[in-house]
Formats: sequence, C-alpha cells, structure tokens
Amino acid sequence: MTATTTTQTPLANEPSPARRLLLTPTAGPLAALVLACVFFSFSTDQFLSGGNFSLIIQQVMVVGTLAIGQTLIILTAGIDLSNGAVMAFGGIVMAKLAVDSGLPPLLAITAGLAVCAGFGLINGLLVTRISLPPFIVTLGMLNVVFALTHIYSQDQTVTGLPAP
Repeated sequence: MTATTTTQTPLANEPSPARRLLLTPTAGPLAALVLACVFFSFSTDQFLSGGNFSLIIQQVMVVGTLAIGQTLIILTAGIDLSNGAVMAFGGIVMAKLAVDSGLPPLLAITAGLAVCAGFGLINGLLVTRISLPPFIVTLGMLNVVFALTHIYSQDQTVTGLPAP
C-alpha cells in the first residue's frame, strides 16, 4: 500500500480580498462612516462644501497631533495619560503670555512649547532614570498639570489674542 499525499497551493486556503476586507475589525466602523457621509450629503447642501471640510480639518488638527505623539509612545510599549492636559496647559501659557505679558506671538508659542517639552522631560526622566511605571507617572502628571492649568488660568477664558 502506498500513501497518497495531496499538495495544495498556499493560496487555496486564503480568503478572497473582499472577504478579508469584511473580516477586518475596522470594516464595521468604516461602513458606518460611509453610510453617515452618504446620508448627510443628501440631507444638506452644506455637508460636501469646502467650508465644512475646512472646519472638520481645523477641529481634528489638535486631536490628530496628540494622536501622532501617543501612537509613537504606544508603539514603544508605553502610555502617556497626561499629553492632553499638558497640551491644554501649554495653550494657556501661550495665550496668557501673548495677552497679559504682551509677548510677540512667536515668542509666546516658543515658551508654550518649551513648557510642554519640560513636562515631557520630567515624565521621561521619571520613567527611564527612576524606573517608575509610565502609567503611574503620567497619571500623576495629568493631575498636576490639570491643577496647574486651573491655577494659572484662574479658571478664566483668555481673550484678545494678538494677530499673528
């Protein structure tokens, strides 16, 4: 008796590209987004306008910028819970320096970015040099920066920003 073996090509067991697309975890949210876009484009004339797209991009810019930084941190198996609060504090520093101190906008932006980088440096040193867990360090920094934002801004909205 001889044993027979069957050889199959590696592609025989693979699902089709359409099936692979439907099996991805992002297929459902993508389908919901497409359906919502189709619905809103037919329900109003303003949805597909340039002004609406400009507004969407302006509103996504801050979250997108934070997401890029957070992505890099997550890719290196870390986490930063404080980046949103640090961004808010940096924004308050920029605005108050430009309005209250009369600093030129470029200098105020530089100072705000330096403050944000300082908090990042503190987080980084606590994690790398003292070997504290990133979750604990950034959770603590979130609370510290949140409190500093309220103290520094005196819970007031900053208005009267100078023109660039």
